[in-house]
Amino acid sequence: MGSGREADVERGPDVTLCDLWPRLPGAARSELLRRAAEADRWVLDALPSRWEALRPLVFAAADYQRFGELAAGVLRCALLACRRRAGTAGELCRVLDGHREPRLLDPAQPLSDPALLRMARPDALVAGGRPWFVELNVGPNIYGVPGLERRGAVFARGWPDGAPAEPPSTLRARAVALAGAVPEPMPDGGRRRVLVPTWRAASGIAAKLGGAGALRRYLRPAAAAAAAVGLEVTVADLSEVRGGAAGLWVGGDRVDVVFNQFVGAVVADPAALGVLREAVRARSVRLFVPEAACLLSAKQVLAWMHEDLDLYAPGDRALVLGHVPWTAWLGPGQSAERRRHVLARAARQRAGLVVKPSRGHGGTGFVVGAEVTACDWADLLARRSREETLVLQRRIVPDTTWMHFRSADGARETARVPFVVSPFLVDGRAAGAYVRHGSPETAPGAPVNTAAGAVSNTVLLLPHP
Repeated sequence: MGSGREADVERGPDVTLCDLWPRLPGAARSELLRRAAEADRWVLDALPSRWEALRPLVFAAADYQRFGELAAGVLRCALLACRRRAGTAGELCRVLDGHREPRLLDPAQPLSDPALLRMARPDALVAGGRPWFVELNVGPNIYGVPGLERRGAVFARGWPDGAPAEPPSTLRARAVALAGAVPEPMPDGGRRRVLVPTWRAASGIAAKLGGAGALRRYLRPAAAAAAAVGLEVTVADLSEVRGGAAGLWVGGDRVDVVFNQFVGAVVADPAALGVLREAVRARSVRLFVPEAACLLSAKQVLAWMHEDLDLYAPGDRALVLGHVPWTAWLGPGQSAERRRHVLARAARQRAGLVVKPSRGHGGTGFVVGAEVTACDWADLLARRSREETLVLQRRIVPDTTWMHFRSADGARETARVPFVVSPFLVDGRAAGAYVRHGSPETAPGAPVNTAAGAVSNTVLLLPHP
């Protein structure tokens, strides 16, 4: 693909990720599949699916650990690219072409704040065993943790010899990080108080679950994990919050940190959001994950990393070349010369590229260059990039694995499917993982995305493969 820099990928860190299921004893595999088929049907919270996976992906524990370290390194490089262009969250928001300011953003928050990388779930396609990070997914609205942990526990109990183990608990790692979000001791000697709020919304997990009661049940494991690490926990709706710049209260209790599993844009309660925004900007309360973290999820940041190759230290440059596919951006704020250069490359290499919106999610706006004509490709790039920022990315054709499925009506099938692996990173360390893969009905070449019918799954780890 193009320049000699992309040919330099072998200098990247030696990290491989392979599904070890076929190497496990046949009797153990059969027993797990039998138990899974007899268990109640399972789908991830608020993500209905016709199919469910009857077994996890299985990785070597050492490979999983290196994979997490690799993901943390990629995120660090992404933040470095942002810091070359802005010093604060407000400046970064202005530099990101067409990015509206998040409603709970503290514009003065420095990009040196380690809290920006407190919670992330980067998506990696695995090709030839090599992970390629195609999206960063940094921010508070990272869902699915309780359901994935429950499923992982069921799979682990299904092994006759107990050899594969669950990965480190995301719930516990997140609770420990939550306790560290307000490190100062309380002046009165009391314990720190965290608010685990419910909220009304027209989109996101609150809308998908369909009601306040379901959302409260979904958040119950997070509240229990926070209490287990010594925090005082209040569970209440955002509409019950009072205060502002001087502090935040629920009833008579002052709140020190808000466990926010939402972004301000989805909250349908403007009064409550206004109170929270005032407290956040006055820094009288902290969000567990600052809304500035969401800015790092813009896919334009991946393009910046490739623009900055000569500015990275050698090890970081190899990391980007070896594990972030070539990415470039097209948008309204681009210079005419740079725009011509990117469009020319896009025309030459159409068959090896995909295009997607910088701020899109759920697979919306995703187009594979090889699946459209050269004329249509040039037209959609020129037309759409005048209205929004797009990214062009080298297409990664992912590895596949044989997966066992059960349908909603009880039918069982086996299919060879592609997969994407997303480690949960909490304060830079891997704890748990979210896997998505195709179903027996997934069309070849379709994006591995739940919105396109992908099936949710998790992983188990082998200590000695």
